[in-house]
Amino acid sequence: DRLERRCLGVRREDTRVTIDDEVTTGAGHRIEHRRTVRTDGGAITVDEEVVIPGELDDLPRVGIVLEVVPGLEGLAWFGTGPHETYPDRKRSGIVGIHRSTVTDQTVPYIRPQENGGHADVRWLELSDGAGRSLRISMDTPSQVSATHLRAADLATATHVGELVPRAKTIVHIDAAHRGLGTASCGPDTLPAYRIAPGTYLWTWRLETP
Repeated sequence: DRLERRCLGVRREDTRVTIDDEVTTGAGHRIEHRRTVRTDGGAITVDEEVVIPGELDDLPRVGIVLEVVPGLEGLAWFGTGPHETYPDRKRSGIVGIHRSTVTDQTVPYIRPQENGGHADVRWLELSDGAGRSLRISMDTPSQVSATHLRAADLATATHVGELVPRAKTIVHIDAAHRGLGTASCGPDTLPAYRIAPGTYLWTWRLETP
């Protein structure tokens, strides 16, 4: 939760920009991140590459987070739902197009924790009911969430009553997401649902439908 980012270089080529970053953790571990941004027909396509070093063998997630301007409260997604689902907790989810609101995605656990996630999402759409909308599409089904809370808001609160929803919508797109077991009140997550070191590649697309 104390990542520091340093830009190593930027390369431009026609409608493509590649950004190389070095991300270090509070413990000094080094993570390589390359992002290539392409514009095509009014849409923005982003190719992500992250290299996780060997000493980081049990991360909570590998992905990106976006903060979207206030007002786009309507939510639709094509993936598992309608309730929250995760890599190791998704058999009860139905794959289809689901509709809700960003506010209703927050699950009021007594002790705040990760919530509102949906597994195997192909696209996510935010709208305001008055004609404004934003669609985020993934090249492969991904773990996605859209709430009014940052990860830091959940981490610093000790009771659900301490949470203050933000006006913006916080969107997580995860190429890999750890299973839910933590051994706090039962068995830990099975090895198959933990995040191993290595190279992670994913692509997402931002457009107005």
